[in-house]
Amino acid sequence: MAEPPPPPPDVERRALDLIERLANWPERPKFRERLLRGETAAVLARVEALEAASRRAPAFLPTEVADGMVAEPLPPPLRIGPFRVEDKIGEGGMGAVYRGQRDDGLYDQTVAIKLIHGHLAAPAGAAFESERRILAKLEHPNIARLIDGGVTDEGRPYLIMEYVAGAPIDEATAALPLRRRIDLFLDAAEAVQFAHSRWVAHADIKPGNILVDTQGRVRLLDFGIARLVEEQDPAPSSPTPLTRGFASPARLDGAAPSISDDVYALGQTLAIVVGELGDADLKAVIARARAPDEARRYGSVAAFVADLHRWREHLPVAAHADTMLYRARKFTARHKAGVSATVAALLILSLTSITATLNYRRAEHQRAETAARFDQVRSLAKYQLFDLYDQLRNAPGTVALRAQIAQRSAVYLDQLRHATNAPATLKLETATSYRRLASVQGLSGTASLGRPDQAKRSLALAEQLAREVLLTDRHNLDAMDLLGWIYADRWTLMSNSGESPRMNQIARGWFDAVLKTDPRRSDALLGRLVTEKNRGYDLAVDDKPREALTLLSNALTSLHATAFAKDDRGAARALESIILNKAGDAAYSLEDIPSAVTFYRAQRTLVDAELRTHGETPEWLSRRGEVMFDLGGALSDVPGREQEGLVDVESGIVAVRRVLDFGPDANAEKKLVMLYGQEAVGLAQTGRMTEAIAASAESLAIREKRLAGAPDDPARMRDIAIAASAHAQLLDLAHRRAAACAASDRAVGMWSAIRARGELGARDAAKNAPRAGVLQTRLCRR
Repeated sequence: MAEPPPPPPDVERRALDLIERLANWPERPKFRERLLRGETAAVLARVEALEAASRRAPAFLPTEVADGMVAEPLPPPLRIGPFRVEDKIGEGGMGAVYRGQRDDGLYDQTVAIKLIHGHLAAPAGAAFESERRILAKLEHPNIARLIDGGVTDEGRPYLIMEYVAGAPIDEATAALPLRRRIDLFLDAAEAVQFAHSRWVAHADIKPGNILVDTQGRVRLLDFGIARLVEEQDPAPSSPTPLTRGFASPARLDGAAPSISDDVYALGQTLAIVVGELGDADLKAVIARARAPDEARRYGSVAAFVADLHRWREHLPVAAHADTMLYRARKFTARHKAGVSATVAALLILSLTSITATLNYRRAEHQRAETAARFDQVRSLAKYQLFDLYDQLRNAPGTVALRAQIAQRSAVYLDQLRHATNAPATLKLETATSYRRLASVQGLSGTASLGRPDQAKRSLALAEQLAREVLLTDRHNLDAMDLLGWIYADRWTLMSNSGESPRMNQIARGWFDAVLKTDPRRSDALLGRLVTEKNRGYDLAVDDKPREALTLLSNALTSLHATAFAKDDRGAARALESIILNKAGDAAYSLEDIPSAVTFYRAQRTLVDAELRTHGETPEWLSRRGEVMFDLGGALSDVPGREQEGLVDVESGIVAVRRVLDFGPDANAEKKLVMLYGQEAVGLAQTGRMTEAIAASAESLAIREKRLAGAPDDPARMRDIAIAASAHAQLLDLAHRRAAACAASDRAVGMWSAIRARGELGARDAAKNAPRAGVLQTRLCRR
């Protein structure tokens, strides 16, 4: 007898989705009736067939495992630690969940205990301890808390989690109005984004893992649990737990979980929560979130959430085609009451004077449309530039997206600034937009796309707007303060050159002018200290490390004594990290290695504290790479501590690679090439010459690629000059004289090009460039 043909893919996917949800919440006939209502006969028949198969199988949905992985039923232990194991409350492909009760007499506590299936215990165990520490950091009001974890005497890993009494989000919201459903879903999505900022993906988002508790709060379950297996073997062929109805095409093809997969699963979940409700905009948002093609999906949960907030406020959503008619409809939807009142007023006036009313309507309509358009575009630009931009700042892999946001906002505001009598606030908003755009385009020391020439143009536009404000209001503190920051930004584009001290002097002059009027203005105080840090750096470049160290130490003291506004405290911590680093560099130049190590270790302590507090953000991971480069380099100069220094450098490489794994970031890339160069030194010191040359070559290759992207950037030219000389020395030690000569030629050529541009710093002119020439003469025998 021939086997029946397989069901169509859409029927199979829908049936698996329904089976998953029914298995999560058994013994609920009303829920079952509501869930299956309206399904086609083909889907219902497939559900019945799958349920029959599940009754014959030892392990089935909700969370499935790949073919060939069979979950043998094992009885749970009677107790785990202080908890008595009670009745089973759920089961999936990874394990069973039991209700636990604390009974050691200290206090009463009900928990959920998840026991990993026996066949998964071995692969899970290897990654379990590190994964448990990651999950323990997810302290969020909408994430079920991890209480404890470990391995039973029988060798089965377990997790003890907060017990949540509630219902799946789709069941709990079935009788609620649409906006309330969206509000609860947003709570869940923002909790997912919080975890993403800590570099943790959920990997199994579905309605059954999003509960609404008895107080009406959303609680996410099983956060990152699937990673316990996947961390051990992330290869596409590895057995990967997933829920088919909510897994992206990439996951179904065997790929490891990612942030984009969580976006897809949230889109699938929202579609179920919304059901048949929702307008075209909301459907467009859902369609974009669960787009099969990852490139068409939202780049992050933050972008998805932002579009939902815009839908709630009747603003245009990014998922919808942007047309004038579309924006007009959104404006009308936002102002229904105002539009209705205006129409009523015009009808009353029309009874008294047809001619007057017509004239009035024409004038009023024009003014209303102009004002509405002005406010709409201004509101859109401000939302994108400040609210959405700040949400994405700490999300990995969002540099390009933030550049697009800032660029679009600048275009919107630039259109408005040409309006008659544009207010100063609007011009300053536009200037701030251009400054933010410069930051993501290519300012040194920030997560950027590495395009310094574009950054210079954006700063020029920002300065033009700020000066326009001063033409009509020469005492405008906001404009003066902004000019200080613009010139401080320019300094980062001209470091190691003769122009950088002048840029810094102008920036300091603007901050001093602001503080003369308002001595307690927080951002100006911070800017003034930034210029002191810059002065210290310039002194070190000018081969005056002792003066630099004194100035930087005083700046550090002033920083600690200043009470900054709440909004500036994060930037103050970042500045403290940089000052500690530059003070360490100055001490190192004075050959005071113990003092240098002390400064670097203080910086490392600060960086690690920020990472613990705010999660592994790109900014602080890059700073960790920086400090481990400096600390490792300093220790490598201490006899007997070369291996310790190498370990520090390699830990810095790991930190920076985590940033770059998510997308382009020129700042992190620069840190990486420095680390590779120092790794080469450490490998050579420990006798691993072949590996040292490979690391040095990798560092030099990345620097060359960076210069190709910005061929007129003197900082990148200097990076190659320094690295090429170091590479030549390694090749010389390996007796590869021809290659060493070629590398020294490259170094000398770069120094000559920098000198010809008039951008050779004093220290480079006195030490680094002449040393490269001596090395070239020796290696090439010229």
